[in-house]
Amino acid sequence: MTDGNFELSRRKVLGGLSAIGLASAGAGLGTSAYFSDTEAFENNALVAGELDMKVGYSAHYSDWSPDEGEGVDVRMWEGPAGTTGGQDDLEAGETGLPSNAAWLVAVDDPDQFLENTQYSDPELDGASCDGGRDAADLEEPVIELDDVKPGDFGEVTFDLALCDNPGYVWLQVDKGFAHENGYTEPEMKDPDESGPVTGPEGGQIDVDVELLDAVQAAYWVDDGDNYQDGDEDPAAVGSLREIVRELASLEGALPGDITASEGGGTGDQGCFSAGEHSVVFAWWVPIDHGNEVQTDSVEFDLSFYTEQCRHNDGSLDGLGAFLNADAELKPSPVWDGTVADRTGQDEVVVENNALTTVDIPEFPFDELPVAFDPLAVRVSTGTTVRWTWVTYETEDPDDFPPLFNQIPHNVVSLDGSFNSGAPVPAIDPQTGDEADDFTHTFSSPGTYLYYCTPHGAPFFVGSFEGGEVLNEFGMRGAVIVED
Repeated sequence: MTDGNFELSRRKVLGGLSAIGLASAGAGLGTSAYFSDTEAFENNALVAGELDMKVGYSAHYSDWSPDEGEGVDVRMWEGPAGTTGGQDDLEAGETGLPSNAAWLVAVDDPDQFLENTQYSDPELDGASCDGGRDAADLEEPVIELDDVKPGDFGEVTFDLALCDNPGYVWLQVDKGFAHENGYTEPEMKDPDESGPVTGPEGGQIDVDVELLDAVQAAYWVDDGDNYQDGDEDPAAVGSLREIVRELASLEGALPGDITASEGGGTGDQGCFSAGEHSVVFAWWVPIDHGNEVQTDSVEFDLSFYTEQCRHNDGSLDGLGAFLNADAELKPSPVWDGTVADRTGQDEVVVENNALTTVDIPEFPFDELPVAFDPLAVRVSTGTTVRWTWVTYETEDPDDFPPLFNQIPHNVVSLDGSFNSGAPVPAIDPQTGDEADDFTHTFSSPGTYLYYCTPHGAPFFVGSFEGGEVLNEFGMRGAVIVED
């Protein structure tokens, strides 16, 4: 996959939404995808089929400059603060932008309006298998905007070309960070600004970046016209925080234009036929938000992943995608593909608070106890897994400070089937008590992904370095259950 950055900032939006993944069938995700889906005989030789994705994009931004209305009638949504118009609020001949289901402006000529607001190079539009581009060859950043204000919105239409074979397609996100970037006087006076708090080591840190909640976002499969048809609904609409959480939790399956059976697969998720398709990611800042988002910024990586439809059900257990999602302060890859075989055992122990290498600039240690060990384990149905908090002793605090036993951890499944509760340290600094073990018995086959909330969550949490972070140390694990 190819990574880029999507950054939104009240004063400056930097980065790109260009992390469009390039993947052949089943590449690196630990799924059951089979690559040999098509063969052709040429001169008595067997030639395997292909599944490749080519990409392009067009980016648009509306900041209410006078030239946006040239040759087009524009009507702004005048409903209650914090709301957007819907399909029923459009008049005859109007198209809502960024989408008909959630619009800030209605226009009579969306093509002209999009032409007026496009700031990406037109040569990057479109995707094709014949001479098409890989994501790594696209110009970055896809989005680079200054001085974004309430009432502004933008969208990026990603053009995808699936080459040779139908494929399931997922939109995914990882490696995100949100910053307050200091506080202006108007920002601190705003009642919606939570402000800094005192961190565990003293000093003021940021733990709630309001831009994540103020910015609204949506994504959907488009027909290639850069705007949404009247009978379509976005795949998801919500705050940027909600959308990022959904995509980081591997829930960004896109519906496709054909059924799984038509693509040679099974399951309920639709396939994308071989050929060209478009996916839109839109964002906007509602007009009722103001000073609390001043100076805030958010950045994260977006990617598309595809695997062939044939012989697959579109379930995407996401083992490799989840365990090896880029972590902010952990060298990649986090997981080397090893799965510890503990099948046939009644109880299996996984160490919590295990040591792992970290990559923290100007930090005196290259290891921290922010890992599960083993990271991935295979067990039989009926097995009880016991997570135990490891403690450490040292004669030299300079080599291993007592603080390492006081880093709080928990165990939370991605599907909600188990949860150890609030994060706790291996040794309580107040009482000296050691943390209780957490157990869960696995009765059904499957791949169960889990994480530590402070250090590997697929959503934004308070950061070791201040601000809010997504999957800071890659502290994630997996239990693979077999009959």
